[in-house]
Amino acid sequence: MSAAADNSIRAQFQPEVDEFIDDLTTFATGSYLQDEDKDLWEEPFDPAVLPDLKKLLEMFLDALDLIGDDPEGDALVKVVAPFYENLEEFNEKHANAVLEPEEKADIETLVFRAAAATGATDEALNELPELE
Repeated sequence: MSAAADNSIRAQFQPEVDEFIDDLTTFATGSYLQDEDKDLWEEPFDPAVLPDLKKLLEMFLDALDLIGDDPEGDALVKVVAPFYENLEEFNEKHANAVLEPEEKADIETLVFRAAAATGATDEALNELPELE
C-alpha cells in the first residue's frame, strides 16, 4: 500500500465502517443474546445484506478521496446526495429494517467527519444534505 493510500479518507475511516457493520451484524444475528432470550427473538433483517451496505459506505469514502482537498460545498453535495439516495434505495429494498434513526445518525456523523477530512470549510460542510 502506498503512503498516499495510507492517508486516504477511506483508510482513515475504514475502522469506523468495520465497527458499524460489526455492530449491525451483532444486532441482526442476535449474538448478543443469551440462548434463553432467543426463544421469542426475531431476526430484524437478514445479516447477509450487510456486505452491500459496507460496499456503499466504502464507495462513498473512495469518492471523497477523488474530489480532492478543500472542496466547495457543491462538490461535497454531488458526492453526498447520491450516496444518501443509494442508502435509501438499499434500505427500502430491505423493508426499511436495516437503517433506523440511530444508524442514520451514525452515518450522518461519519459523513460529516469524512467530509471534514477533505479540508472543506465550515461553510462547505454546512451545505451537506441530511439523511432522511
